[in-house]
Amino acid sequence: MVNKKTTENQDAEALILQAAREVFVHKGYDGARMQEIADEAGINKALLHYHFRSKEKLFDKIFLEAFNNFWPSIQTELQQGNGSVKSLIKAAVNAYTDMLMQMPYLPAFVIGEINRSPDRIEELMLATGINPELIIKVIENGIESGEIIPIEPRSLVINIVGLSLFPFISRPLLSRMFFKSDEEFMTFLENRRINLYEFICRSVLTEYQA
Repeated sequence: MVNKKTTENQDAEALILQAAREVFVHKGYDGARMQEIADEAGINKALLHYHFRSKEKLFDKIFLEAFNNFWPSIQTELQQGNGSVKSLIKAAVNAYTDMLMQMPYLPAFVIGEINRSPDRIEELMLATGINPELIIKVIENGIESGEIIPIEPRSLVINIVGLSLFPFISRPLLSRMFFKSDEEFMTFLENRRINLYEFICRSVLTEYQA
């Protein structure tokens, strides 16, 4: 039998998190107020504090929730691809696309917080399980084995991240300039993952077949 109180708590928490996303995106961490989040959720402040005692805990919950499946999906792809750079590229492009299609607000939100508190964002990123040293090692191994051309590993990582994120960061402008509607633009972004994967592979792999 479903516990009614548990269900009510879960519903309230989901409502709070959705409201907090809206407020954080528009106001940033510093500008957001717990009262505003409560108002956005349509609840009183006491109930908000019952579920989340501080703005920091609420922010951490949203951030970690956003990146919850990010690193595990990359690890799975790396295992299936025997740790190749090609599998890393595919995993990263798909992980970013999947995450941002679900939460297109995320890049602007995170970039604002990176500028505000890079140490805190680094701490949260590492808490999701992301392993920068492993990523660099995969690329170094790819260079040594001849899988990819000689390239600064960090440059490849930054290229993958930048090419994946930029369309979402620039969504308001790009969707207006080149597409008839935001829906058409989002469909383009979903399909773009294949083109992006192939573009990066052709750029760095010594041999590439689609």
